[in-house]
Amino acid sequence: MFVFDPDFTFEWPVKVQLPGGEVTEFTGRFRMPEDEKDIFERVTGEDTLSMIDAARARLCKYWIGWSGIQVKDGGELPFSDANRQNLLKQRPIRMAVDHALFEALIGMREKN
Repeated sequence: MFVFDPDFTFEWPVKVQLPGGEVTEFTGRFRMPEDEKDIFERVTGEDTLSMIDAARARLCKYWIGWSGIQVKDGGELPFSDANRQNLLKQRPIRMAVDHALFEALIGMREKN
């Protein structure tokens, strides 16, 4: 039986391509947008910096956790708003999270 959950969350792989070509992966935990239209929400702003801020804010609404992100000295990076903000400051990570969310929601994966 299908049970509707307006606060549905799910996990999805996030593949980060670092400068130099290295690809690494972690698991992102996401919240389903309330409206399908939110999947295609355009990021707007007066300039590039405000568009980046808007993209980060948009992702913060849906990216609610992770596993598999290690810290340099060992151990796993705990989820917090501050850690999420620090990760989103890195363009490869922000782009990977955005791609993973979109990929999960439209039900399409890239071919290897």
